Amino acid sequence: MKKSIIASVVIALLGSPLYAANNYTYLALGDSIPFGMNVTLLPPYTYQPPTLSEFIGYPQTVATVERVSEVNAACPGETSGSFLNTSVPDNGCNSPHVVPPAQAGYLPVIIPPFKTTYGLHTNYTGAQMNFAISQLEADKDINLVTLNIGANDVLLVLPALEQCGTDTTCAENVLAPVLQTYANNLVQILTGIRAHYQGKLILMTYYSPTPALDTVTTTLNGVMTQVAGQLSATPGFAPITIADGYTAFQIASAPFNHDACQAGLLIKLPPSPYDLSPCDVHPSPLGRDLLAILVILEAPPIP
Repeated sequence: MKKSIIASVVIALLGSPLYAANNYTYLALGDSIPFGMNVTLLPPYTYQPPTLSEFIGYPQTVATVERVSEVNAACPGETSGSFLNTSVPDNGCNSPHVVPPAQAGYLPVIIPPFKTTYGLHTNYTGAQMNFAISQLEADKDINLVTLNIGANDVLLVLPALEQCGTDTTCAENVLAPVLQTYANNLVQILTGIRAHYQGKLILMTYYSPTPALDTVTTTLNGVMTQVAGQLSATPGFAPITIADGYTAFQIASAPFNHDACQAGLLIKLPPSPYDLSPCDVHPSPLGRDLLAILVILEAPPIP
């Protein structure tokens, strides 16, 4: 990340206002990160039904600061495959999400598909890709699109990766086909968006929720940036902007040994036999706003 961007992030975190007078419409796409997932609002942490207004993602911060209208189509648990086709397995968007217990003697908690049970910020049926295309075709005022996709592709095989332990060959055998499928899906997603939209398109890399996942995260991000770079270099293909969520979290958590949880960038979890970790993988308000700053810094200039 450039020094000027680092300085801007620090200034923003200290409370410096970042206001603009843009009038474009913003379409946010992806998974639980832009949706604003907060697992403490769901079982097994509570059985009180949440309201959608309680889930606040970074797109809402972007829209508030930039004073623009926002359409947030993100769906928790969305994979790159389910983004294109709802029949493809995902991690909770159109399929049930299983929360395994961390302690013996407890039954797994099964959370039904999020889209049809709790709903999304934007009401639609079918694949998120189809909805995105319909919005881009219908609303020519859209001037900013952000996308977070791919983390759930890896999370679905994370148990298998953990069983590999230090066996790198085992890990490569588990991860390689997942990353290849992800690359193919991402090409289809980005190409599909660009077929209907030539404006600012921001693809955000994933932060690492714990140092133990740094390698997996950077590997996923590497595929993402490679695909975006190759497409952007194609003649006639409007370039894709990369927002470096990984580096932003690494810098912000540097005083805490690059531990995003200790740095307050992730949601704190209450004591529970279902998760012995002190933090969830989703961003806290501080982490959310840090991601929002990355988008604001890349947002289209004032007309």
